[in-house]
Amino acid sequence: MKPIPILLVFALVLTASACARRDDPPSPPPPIPIPMLKPESQPFRTQTTFADGVLSIDVRTPDGRTRTLDTVRDFEWTSGLFLPRPVQPNHSSREWILGDNHYDGRVFLYALVSWDNADPADYLAAGWWLLYPPDVPIWAFEAATRGVFLDGPELDPANPPDLPLMGTASYVGSMGGLYTYNYGRAWGELTGSAEITEFNGPLSLTADFDQNRLTGCLGCQAPIETAPGRHLAPAVPWGADDPAALPADYDLHFAASFDAAGAFEDTEITVTHPERTITNAAGTWRGQFSNVPDADGTPRRVVGSTDVHFSEDDGSLGRFTGIFDALTPTTLKPDEGNVD
Repeated sequence: MKPIPILLVFALVLTASACARRDDPPSPPPPIPIPMLKPESQPFRTQTTFADGVLSIDVRTPDGRTRTLDTVRDFEWTSGLFLPRPVQPNHSSREWILGDNHYDGRVFLYALVSWDNADPADYLAAGWWLLYPPDVPIWAFEAATRGVFLDGPELDPANPPDLPLMGTASYVGSMGGLYTYNYGRAWGELTGSAEITEFNGPLSLTADFDQNRLTGCLGCQAPIETAPGRHLAPAVPWGADDPAALPADYDLHFAASFDAAGAFEDTEITVTHPERTITNAAGTWRGQFSNVPDADGTPRRVVGSTDVHFSEDDGSLGRFTGIFDALTPTTLKPDEGNVD
């Protein structure tokens, strides 16, 4: 198995307990609505710039306005991804936490950018945000609107990829984002509470260019993880415990048809767990093939976003909101060619 690129495997984990417990057990969950993400949070729009090492991101508010955050003015925390992680050859990356406390609400934003060392204009930016109404504390995450973004020149809709007419291609990568769990009747004293944490996990994708179909799975190669001890500051102390309902044993299976421009959007998602009964699951996943080919002439990566809700038979509710990036083996190890 090839190394997994960690463009979108996040290091920062946020965990917060929700408000009060309820004395009575929760009623069965209602049907899960679709779509999950607000239209203003859709990826693949020109909403970032990256120049001289400064990243700017446009955050779309529910009323249609734009708030722009950048890594100089709104800086809270940064890392050069110093942990041992495989990355795309000849590329560098950096991650940031940004914050903006405005009169009409607070923005808490995670951003990650990867760029070609020889050509920094060849970059890919990705991340997520929580947008809070005015006067709402940052730990009240259920009141926040969440959004994701993906942007870079290889995702330009005016310059679509040249897709192969036949054959298949495999992509390996990762997905990361926000995992929320609302505890149902089986959780004892936790019943009625909720937690949110950041997740990351290995993603495998297969593109069938004969059928214009893309399939994949999150969690099938290895468990979905959190990074314990790194949390949303200052609302939650550093070093707090992981949530009781870890995402580790969930598997998310995806399938979609892509168009001639390499774009896809579908609701064909299945959520499974070996010990919990999933009674309802719904969501969306969407994405885009890169317009940059690898050495074999195949688009070098697939990127996209997901927003998946699910319910369990004890009334528990879960949600994965994430972004993903997956590359061909040839892109990861260009000197080895495209090998199994």
